[in-house]
Amino acid sequence: MYKVLMAVDRVLTKVVEVILALLFIAIFIMVFYQVVLRYLFNTSIFGTAEIYTVLFAYASSLGSAVMLRHREHIKIDVLLNALPRPVGKALVTIGYVLIGVFSYFIVQQAIPWLMKIRMFRSPVTGISRTLESVCIPIGFGLILLYCVVNVLSLFLNPAEGDQEFSAAESDINEMIDESKRADARFTGEHHHRGTDA
Repeated sequence: MYKVLMAVDRVLTKVVEVILALLFIAIFIMVFYQVVLRYLFNTSIFGTAEIYTVLFAYASSLGSAVMLRHREHIKIDVLLNALPRPVGKALVTIGYVLIGVFSYFIVQQAIPWLMKIRMFRSPVTGISRTLESVCIPIGFGLILLYCVVNVLSLFLNPAEGDQEFSAAESDINEMIDESKRADARFTGEHHHRGTDA
């Protein structure tokens, strides 16, 4: 069962990442095109701002889910690494359960809300408010799925579960290395100035 879930997860995550890439390309092209039209030709395309606002909402929803799947969401990594591994795993699991429960309630409340707003349309483009807002249950539904996948991976796939902690360790080591390089540059500059004087 877990292997099937992971296979579905791999395909789904790749599809979502491709959609995200396309959304960001579309947003970039539309914004760039608007800037060129406005500053070079003193004109603009009617309704473009509404369209890229909707695209950005979809990108934010899907991007949040993918970030969670790749364990790049906001968390206090230093605390996790300071604790014994079993305690760290328990805290990570609790975090995912809380995020999953919150996501479940958002999806549950969003569906009837989408039904209520289906008759409303945006003032410029006439896009249905439901089409604009359906990214909310989609994004939180994906987050809920990824919470389940991440928790199962934490306990059933040690290599992937360790990423929860190794990513934090590599981030900390990278910050320490950067701090040492900055100190070396600072010391070198002051030593060089002292020699010149």
